[in-house]
Amino acid sequence: MKNKYLLFLMFALFLLSGSLCLDAQVKKSHQGKWNFEAPTAPEGYNSGVITFKADSSVMEFSGGYYTYPSSWVKAKGDSITYTTNVDGEIVLFSLKIKDKTNINGDAVWSSGQSEMILKKKEE
Repeated sequence: MKNKYLLFLMFALFLLSGSLCLDAQVKKSHQGKWNFEAPTAPEGYNSGVITFKADSSVMEFSGGYYTYPSSWVKAKGDSITYTTNVDGEIVLFSLKIKDKTNINGDAVWSSGQSEMILKKKEE
C-alpha cells in the first residue's frame, strides 16, 4: 500500500515539475515589432509601429516619413519605461506587458497624455 502512495506522489511531482517548466518557457518579451494606437494623441501621432530591442526602441507613426529612436529603455519584469523626442517634445512611455501579444500603458508629454495600446505585429 505504501508503494502505491509513493508511486502516486512521484507521479504528481513529475506532473507538477512538467507544468512549471512549460510556464517558464512562455516568457513575456517586449522585443519585436508592435502596432500601436494612442486614441487621444494628436492627429498624425495616434498610430504606428514601435520596434523594441533589448535596450532600445524606434517609433514610426502611420503615414510618417521619420523614425524616432528612444533616448533610453528600461525593461524590468513586465514593465517598460522609456523616453522619445518626438518633434522637439519629450514623451515618457510607461508600459506593462500583459501577455505575449499585448502591451498597454500611457504616453505623457508636456501638454497631455494618451493611453497606449500595443499589439504584437505578425511577421
